[in-house]
Amino acid sequence: MIRNTFFSQVLACAVIAAFLVCGAGLSVSRASDAVDTGMSKDIEAGLDLLIKAVRDKSASPDMASFAPVLDFAIASNSPELQKEMPRKREQGNGIFMREEIQVPMEKLVRYCYDPSVPPSVLFPNSIRRGHWLAGSDILNSGVKLWEVLGGLEDPVVLRGVEYEEITPDEFSGSYYGYNLDRLLIVLPYKGHRMFVSVSRQQDTSSVGKKGAIVGNDANWDYVYTDEDGATARGIGWMDTYMYDSSTVTVFFDNGPGSRSTQYAVFKWLKAGWANLNVVKRSHIISGTRRFLDGFRRIIEDSNLPPAEAIVQQMRQFESASEAELVASMQPFCRKVESVASADDILSRKEFQKLIKDAGYAAHLNRDELVHDLMKQFIKSKLGIVSVSG
Repeated sequence: MIRNTFFSQVLACAVIAAFLVCGAGLSVSRASDAVDTGMSKDIEAGLDLLIKAVRDKSASPDMASFAPVLDFAIASNSPELQKEMPRKREQGNGIFMREEIQVPMEKLVRYCYDPSVPPSVLFPNSIRRGHWLAGSDILNSGVKLWEVLGGLEDPVVLRGVEYEEITPDEFSGSYYGYNLDRLLIVLPYKGHRMFVSVSRQQDTSSVGKKGAIVGNDANWDYVYTDEDGATARGIGWMDTYMYDSSTVTVFFDNGPGSRSTQYAVFKWLKAGWANLNVVKRSHIISGTRRFLDGFRRIIEDSNLPPAEAIVQQMRQFESASEAELVASMQPFCRKVESVASADDILSRKEFQKLIKDAGYAAHLNRDELVHDLMKQFIKSKLGIVSVSG
C-alpha cells in the first residue's frame, strides 16, 4: 500500500497557511493552481477510469484504456515530464511524482502487500495503525502477490477496503482515521512488471484529534489524545477533516533480476475545515516527500527483519494479555513522562492527564497497544534511537 499516509502532514501545513491568510482578512487563494490544464487527454481519461473502477466493479479496468497512464509512468524519468501535474478533480488538487526505491520489486511487494504485515512497521512516520477490512480480496483469495510476480503472464485484479489511522503531523498535531476503497492490478506491460494500486477515500475522515510528536520526529515516537482539535497555536479550536482523496500508484521494474523498483504516483487531496479545501499542490508534494523518506528508511535498511519475523512478532503481541501489553509499554511511558515538563505540547493539561505517573498506556485500547509496540519493535531492530531507549 504505498498509501494515502502522507495526508496528515499535508493537511497541517495547508491549514496553517490558510489560517494565516484568512486571519489577514483575505480569501484563501489558489493562485498556484490557477492554471490547471492537466496532462494529455488520454492520460487524464486513463486516470479517470482507474479512479472510477475502485468503487464501480462494473467499470472493470481495460488495460488499453489506462495504458497511457502506464506509458507516462515509464517515460517520466525525464525532468520535463516530472513537471507535469494531473488536473484538479473532485478529490482536490493533484500532483505527480517519480522516484526510485533501491529494493527489488519482489521485496517491496512482499512487505507492503502481505496483509499480515502491519503498516505501522513500514510507514512509522505516517501510519499509527491500519488493516484490511473483512471481505477484501487480498484476505479471501489466498493470492500472494509477491509470488504472482515470478511468472506474471495475465493481469491479476483484487479489490478491498482498508482502515488507516495516521500519526500526528509536525505542524498542527492533528491525526485522523478513514476508510479507503482500493484496487490492485498486477500485469505485464511492454517488458515491465507493473503493479498498479488505486485508492479512493470512502467518506469524510474522523475529526482531527490532538496528538504530539515526542522529541525528534525522525525517532517516530508519538502520544495520542481523544480530544478534538489541533495543538498548533491559534488553530486549536478548528475541527479539521480529510474530505476526499485518491491515489494512483504505479510500481514497475525491468523484469526478474531487477535490483530496484520505480515508483510513479498521482495524488489528490481535499481537506480543511467548514467544508473549505485549503490544500495546494505544494502541500501534497511536501507531504509525499516526507512519507517517501520514512518508507525508504525502512524498506532499504539491510537490518529490516524478514517479513515472516515481523508477522511472528505481531502474532505474539496479539496473543498477549492486555496487562502484558501495558507492561511492555512502560519504558516508553516513563520516558515520555520524564521529558514532558520541558516540552511545549506534552506539558499541556490535556497531555499531562494522560502521561502522569507513567500511565499513558492505560489510556490505549488493545489494538493501539499492539501497533504502538510493533513500531517500537521495528525501531529496535533497525537501531533507531527511541524516546524509551
